[in-house]
Amino acid sequence: MKTLFFEVLNTLIRLNNFEVEGARLIRDELNIRASLDDLARQFRKEWDDKYSVLISKGVYRSLRQLARETMISLLKKYSLSLSPTELDYFGNAISSLIVETSELYPDVVDAVDKLSQMGAPMYILTNLDNDIAKKILLRNNLLRYFKGVVSSDLTKVGKPAIKIFQAALNRAGIASSDALIVSGL
Repeated sequence: MKTLFFEVLNTLIRLNNFEVEGARLIRDELNIRASLDDLARQFRKEWDDKYSVLISKGVYRSLRQLARETMISLLKKYSLSLSPTELDYFGNAISSLIVETSELYPDVVDAVDKLSQMGAPMYILTNLDNDIAKKILLRNNLLRYFKGVVSSDLTKVGKPAIKIFQAALNRAGIASSDALIVSGL
């Protein structure tokens, strides 16, 4: 039987109102006078632009660092800047929002449970930070199904860089011909 490697984001879970909750946090904490919808759109655009560039190149950047960089870009539009301590606060707070806004796709529990009953070895292979991926899986009662988590922060590269795939194969102790990747449903 093939070993299955699952991505978390946009495969097992989606983020429900992440940009709205991020915008609300920023607006409330910094007293920015902008509509929540406008700020949410700006936040989403900055986040997506930065995330897409990293992912397309397989470059590693922790989600906390991505959140800090998003904050810097977003706040420039309002002629604001933050201290390193404040940026760390927002990096942690926005990373927590990823966990809090995670929502399972409707068929995930049944599918993963059936695969588990069939004896399919399953791992997580993700561009998320290890602690965030595990918190999402714990929050949604899924961590128990997976033998391990291989993440970008552990390998210092992200998908599609070959190093993260090699790390996953090594962790599972298998050849590439015995692996299937489940990602981006």
